[in-house]
Amino acid sequence: MQSSLERVKGEQWASIQDLSITASPQIAKLDDNLALTVGFKLKGGIRRNFVRPLWEKAYDEHDLGLRMAYRVDLSKQRVKVLPGSELKREKFVRRAVFFWTRNPELPYRVWATVATEFETILYPKTEEEAQTMLFDVTRSFELSASELGKGHHTLEAKVHAKWGKHIFTERGEATAKTPTLKVDVR
Repeated sequence: MQSSLERVKGEQWASIQDLSITASPQIAKLDDNLALTVGFKLKGGIRRNFVRPLWEKAYDEHDLGLRMAYRVDLSKQRVKVLPGSELKREKFVRRAVFFWTRNPELPYRVWATVATEFETILYPKTEEEAQTMLFDVTRSFELSASELGKGHHTLEAKVHAKWGKHIFTERGEATAKTPTLKVDVR
């Protein structure tokens, strides 16, 4: 197999950006359920290289897809001495598969589909749409306020992305933490 394309000098293969964590409601009663949403985007060389000409090159080299493994760990921060306690952990995979197309709407020879963690196969119409489907993530968690207990709580999420070596990228991973979120349970 041919070595992958070089990344731009000084650029990482990927970094996790635009991290956010929200809760609804932020002030809850003990018997309420909290809806927590974590969002992030994977940017850098892997996203920049995920374009149609490189899909075609990968297809010609029998490199038929890209598998992205994601993990989101939702945790509650504690006193500085003690480590935080993990509330929820979710692992999921998204896959892009390159295929020979005869779709009259697509003037290209090779195109990509994206299979999400919901077992839905999506057919993007543009490269940007394919990048968004594969590299932009929003995860929702439901948590009972009684799991946190009464009081003021500080929540955060650690996100992790991992992928293998392909024509258009080297093997790599990226991790980041969201800003903290304050939640009150009364």
